[in-house]
Amino acid sequence: MSERLVKINIPILLTAVLGIFMIIQFYFPLPQEAATTSNILMSFTTIVSAAALMLGSVILTIAHGKKILEKKPEWYYSILYVIPFAIITILGLISVQGASFAWVYNNITSPIGAALYSLTAFYITSAAYRVFRARNWSAAVLLVVSFIILMMLLPVGDYLVPPVMPIGQWLLSVPSNAGYRGMIMGTSLGVIGLGIRIFTGRQKEHLGIREEKKEAS
Repeated sequence: MSERLVKINIPILLTAVLGIFMIIQFYFPLPQEAATTSNILMSFTTIVSAAALMLGSVILTIAHGKKILEKKPEWYYSILYVIPFAIITILGLISVQGASFAWVYNNITSPIGAALYSLTAFYITSAAYRVFRARNWSAAVLLVVSFIILMMLLPVGDYLVPPVMPIGQWLLSVPSNAGYRGMIMGTSLGVIGLGIRIFTGRQKEHLGIREEKKEAS
């Protein structure tokens, strides 16, 4: 059996057959055996995803452990990863529903996540300041529309500028909704096209194979 058949042709065939099988169940009624097989495949996908997450965590821990042992630059930051990771892993193995695990999540993990998420507000504000400068007509329209939407969402915006409420509602219902639907349709067509390329073997990146550029003759 050739190496190309094992590494390329068979994986592409399996991808196409299983992918088409998982798609047609949403459009055509299938026998009970096919529905059971579909549920098994979905469960298998969940298991593989969990295994990949576990493998990634192990590899990341090994990398940080080597950095600490070899005293590489800024190795002390790796300690901040290894120690909490070990503590949370031990607590989770003991009992995910235990009081200790819940305390760590509610008082450490959740506040840290909220703090990191709140930092995005400063980046958004900085980006908005650079983008919303009216250098041309397009930027001016964007600035005016953004001001109207912002005033509409503010609790006192309706009292300060009364016309913003009907104008803002129209902007959200008509232009914004139309643009969002167009974006969703374009994304869906792109996903369909990518799926066709994968099923036909034109796209091989998911197999770890990059398309080689043909040399100019």
